[in-house]
Amino acid sequence: MNRFSTLKKTLIIIAAALSWAFIADPLISHLAEQLEPTHRDLFRSLNDFIVILLVSFILYSRINRQAGEVRKTRDDYRRLFEEVPVPMFIFDSRNFHFLAVNTAATIQYGYSYTEFLQLKITDIRPAEEVEAFLAAVDQIPNRYADAGRWLHRKKNGEAFYVRVFSHHTVFEGVPAKQTLVIDIDQKVRTEKALAEKTAELENVLESMTDAFYTVDNDWNFTYINKEYERIQGRNRADLIGRNVWELFPYGKEQRYFREYDRALREQVSVHFEEFNTFNGMWVSASAYPIKSGLAIYFRDITDEKLMREKIAKDEQNLRAIINNTRDLIWSVDCDFNIITGNEAFWERVERFTGKQPDTISNADFEQDMMRPILDSYRRAFRGEAFLVIRERELDGNRRFEELSFNPILDQRQEVTGVNCFLRDITSQREHVEQIEKQNDKFREIAWIQSHKLRLPVANILGLAELSRQKCSANEELIPMFRKEAQRLDELIREITTLTDDLGEPGKK
Repeated sequence: MNRFSTLKKTLIIIAAALSWAFIADPLISHLAEQLEPTHRDLFRSLNDFIVILLVSFILYSRINRQAGEVRKTRDDYRRLFEEVPVPMFIFDSRNFHFLAVNTAATIQYGYSYTEFLQLKITDIRPAEEVEAFLAAVDQIPNRYADAGRWLHRKKNGEAFYVRVFSHHTVFEGVPAKQTLVIDIDQKVRTEKALAEKTAELENVLESMTDAFYTVDNDWNFTYINKEYERIQGRNRADLIGRNVWELFPYGKEQRYFREYDRALREQVSVHFEEFNTFNGMWVSASAYPIKSGLAIYFRDITDEKLMREKIAKDEQNLRAIINNTRDLIWSVDCDFNIITGNEAFWERVERFTGKQPDTISNADFEQDMMRPILDSYRRAFRGEAFLVIRERELDGNRRFEELSFNPILDQRQEVTGVNCFLRDITSQREHVEQIEKQNDKFREIAWIQSHKLRLPVANILGLAELSRQKCSANEELIPMFRKEAQRLDELIREITTLTDDLGEPGKK
């Protein structure tokens, strides 16, 4: 449109000049005939002057108008350069001095416009990047180009990442580079932090003792850690991108597929234990839905499984042993709450309180009975193992019981509970009492033998010696023999009676 307007004005000026030449000149010649010869030449000269003046004025007006438009265009371009909200600068391609910078650049870098013009492009870069810049600047083509990511430095020394776009230009007759700089520092640092976190996560996954892998929604491997490689005996490079069920078809026939498929379809976490027929081991597996598929952990629990089975069997055997006795066995924690007990204990508790094991507490027992028990608990919690004998009335009978209190120690040798045993020793106690009574009888018999029986025996022995010396006096000695024999017989009867009273040990 502007070209057409300019051509139109030019044609009008040419047309006006031609019209003046072809129309005005004959008219002036006609008018000149009316003038004197001297006035005729002056009139013609005046006519030529007017034509030249008119053409000059028109041309000057046009040139001045075009110069104004050029100045306005240049001011528009400079204002566009100055006011663009992204840092821009122009530097000399030969010596790298700044030739012009915009306002955004002064704000971004902290230098004033005047300070910028005293610097080189290398002054806003860290020293370690200058050599790389000098090598790269020669590679930038003389057209628009993405110069890549660089590290720049502000006036205060702070370094930040930028993306540089540059192209060749001529500024005030000087070959130069016009550069646009985009601050990507936050983006780069976020990417670095993310990369560090990703590397940290991968390091964790690689160092974990559980086998770990991820699959996408089509069941293709997307990640595998070292422990998975070790357990499966496969290289991850041979597995990544391949379908898990094609590589391990046996899994579809076991619980693995059902549980993993449920986790993927329902977007829920699953955990289960299963025997792996491929490598003959028990595994504990967990699967968690992620954005791209599933994250799956599993670990070898074969030894743990065998240990649990052994513990369960040992516990069953131990339970059978402690329940196969009528002795009461129980344990309490630091708050004197009952932790466990055998069947005989809970039967006694239920008989006394009428409550089931899961509802019982210390408040359900008679406090007079519990007071000495609690004192014994406290004594055991101080680390002392001991036993006490108590006598009590039970079901209308006198009973004797032996209570044993033993501290339960943890790995740090700290008391965490007390194990208690209660045994009915009534029969043993009665047996001991019967033995003690028998011992009293034996002591009495021994005394009779050592004291009373000795006298008639001594008398008889004396009479026998006397009868040997005095044979003629036998008639006098016979009554004396009879008397001592009768005394000896009475003593033997007394001993026999005492022996009969002893009875058998353990019987009343």
